[in-house]
Amino acid sequence: MSLARVVFRLRVEEAIALAFLLPTTYLTVAANEYAREAGVLGDRHPGGMARLAVAAAGVVVLAAALWLRPRSRVVKGLREVLPFLTCILVYTNLHDTIGFVNPHDVHHALAALDRTIFGVVPAVWAERFITPARTEVMQFFYMSFAWIAPSTSLILLAQRRGREFRAATLGVVVCFYLGYLLYVVFPAAPPRLVLVYEFKRSLQGYPHLFSNLSARAFALLPVDSRAAFPSLHAGVSLLALYYAWRYVRGWFWVLLPFALGLWVSTIYLRHHYVVDLVAGWMLAPVAAWVAPRLDGWWQSKAS
Repeated sequence: MSLARVVFRLRVEEAIALAFLLPTTYLTVAANEYAREAGVLGDRHPGGMARLAVAAAGVVVLAAALWLRPRSRVVKGLREVLPFLTCILVYTNLHDTIGFVNPHDVHHALAALDRTIFGVVPAVWAERFITPARTEVMQFFYMSFAWIAPSTSLILLAQRRGREFRAATLGVVVCFYLGYLLYVVFPAAPPRLVLVYEFKRSLQGYPHLFSNLSARAFALLPVDSRAAFPSLHAGVSLLALYYAWRYVRGWFWVLLPFALGLWVSTIYLRHHYVVDLVAGWMLAPVAAWVAPRLDGWWQSKAS
C-alpha cells in the first residue's frame, strides 16, 4: 500500500495533527537538549519531556485499540475526542519551541499598535480595576476556555448528531492549527512578560481559589513563552458560539456570557493585547470557511 493511500485513510484532522505533532515533538526534544547543553538557559521547558512521554504512551495505546477493536464504541468515542487532545499537546510543544524556531518577536509592535489605537495598552490601563475578588472572577472565566472550546462539539456528540459534530469539531481544530502557524510566523510574548515594568499592581487573588490553580498551570510553561498572536481564546470561543448558534441555539445563550467574560479576562489578566483578540476573531470565520472545503477535498482523495 502506498504512503498516499495510508495517509488518506486517516481523517483530515488526524493527518493535520500528525503534520504538526511530529515536527513539534522533535523540536521540543531538540530544544530541551540544547537548553541542557547550554546550561545557562536553565529549565526553560519544565515538564516538557514528561508530557511527551505520557502523550506518546497514550497514542500507542489508542492506536493498538483502533487496530484490535475498531468497532468498539469506547474506542470510537476516544477517536472522536482525540483531535482536541492532540491540539492541546501541540500547543504545549509550541510553547516550548516557538522562540527556538523563530527569534523575530513582534510583541513590541503589537503593544505599539494597541497604544496607537487606544492611547494606552489596555492590559496596563485595566490594572486600575484590580481587586482580589475581580481577579478570581477573571481567572474563572479564563480557565473556562478548557470546556468552552469543545463544548458545542460534545453536546452534538451526546445528541448523536454526527454530521453536525464533525462540522463543529473540524472547524475548531482547523482554527487551532491556523493559529499555531501564525504563532510561529509572528512570535509574540504576552503583556505580562513584555510589559512587566509597566504594571504597578499585582494580580493577587485568594490563596486557594482559581488564581492558585492558574499560577500552577502557567508554571508549566517556559519563561519565554511565545503564543500571544492571534488569540485562540478569542477565535476558538467565537467558533464555539457560531456552531452553537447554528446547531444548538439554546446552548448559545448559555455560552455567550462565559465567552464575553473570557475575552475580558485575557486583557485583565495580561495574557493578550487587544489586537490579538481582533486577529483571533478574524481567524474564526476563515476557519469556518476553510474546514468544510478542506474536508470535502480530502474525502475526494480518499475515495
